[in-house]
Amino acid sequence: MVSIEKSTIATRVSRELRRRIVAGEYPVGMKLQQEQIASELGVSRSPVREALHQLEAEGLILLVSQKGATVAPVHASEVSELFELRLLIEPYLLTLAIPAMTDADFDAAEGIIAEMDNVELAYWGVANWRFHATLYRPAARPTIMKTLEKIHETFDRYIRLQIALTDGRWKAHADHRRILDACREGQAEVAAALLRQHISTAGSELALEASQRQTDSAAMDT
Repeated sequence: MVSIEKSTIATRVSRELRRRIVAGEYPVGMKLQQEQIASELGVSRSPVREALHQLEAEGLILLVSQKGATVAPVHASEVSELFELRLLIEPYLLTLAIPAMTDADFDAAEGIIAEMDNVELAYWGVANWRFHATLYRPAARPTIMKTLEKIHETFDRYIRLQIALTDGRWKAHADHRRILDACREGQAEVAAALLRQHISTAGSELALEASQRQTDSAAMDT
């Protein structure tokens, strides 16, 4: 029972730390002090340590022996690979899902689009995943969906970065609307093509921004 309780606390801690990183409250390179975090959240160091290991596995922080934890940088190569995976998986799932979609699925997706008009930036990635997951779930591929959810969790802060630095919120809104309309009309090929363009454009913008940040950081270090 004790181990379950500790694990539950660690999950809550990792969720809060993830939110702070995604929201930009913890910028790239910031050192994360276990004692300070534990004090702020009113927990012991043990669940904080466990949470940090979880965030390391997600690529959000770096853990270095004797040096502690720091917020991981945004690498252009990682962004590109994550979006390559999206391009391989998501159009496939959408094509499978469209014939099985119901009015309830369309209504749910519509509601999430409306919600995303005013969602706080820190929660944009979560809402974005919920929208995409609603479209893909009728494909009945739960194992692939679990893998895809992990991918979305990993680039959550990248999506926030894109939305913050571009007109991404409104472009994503328009893209989501067109994809949903094509799904509603049963146009699988059109919907898949729109989705590929949506993912490709977002990936290119993010990779460019990440590359520029890496260049700027390198210049500051010289």
